[in-house]
Amino acid sequence: MVEQPDSHDSCVATIAEEMRKDKWEVKADLPGFEKPAKIGEFQPDLQASKKGCMSRICEVVTEVMFEGDRQRYLEVKNYCDEYDFHMYVVDNDGKRKEIDPKTFGKK
Repeated sequence: MVEQPDSHDSCVATIAEEMRKDKWEVKADLPGFEKPAKIGEFQPDLQASKKGCMSRICEVVTEVMFEGDRQRYLEVKNYCDEYDFHMYVVDNDGKRKEIDPKTFGKK
């Protein structure tokens, strides 16, 4: 399966714009945006904050991003357990689906 970066990046941009419209201060791993803070070696796609101490990290993933790298997945999952984390999967057609990171990869 081939990862389609254009679908990934356009999805990240769409989410960033949706959050901006909802009054979030957004950082995104895209040109034209301030970069989000790293989580260990991991660079999240989106980091957003809102007045009132609310923070959100959003990661858009394709099916191949975590295959074979259990440690990377666990670092992100452990970090996500502490925050209001939203994870999206983008299929080959560019459609996004929000998933629960606690059940990601479980059958």
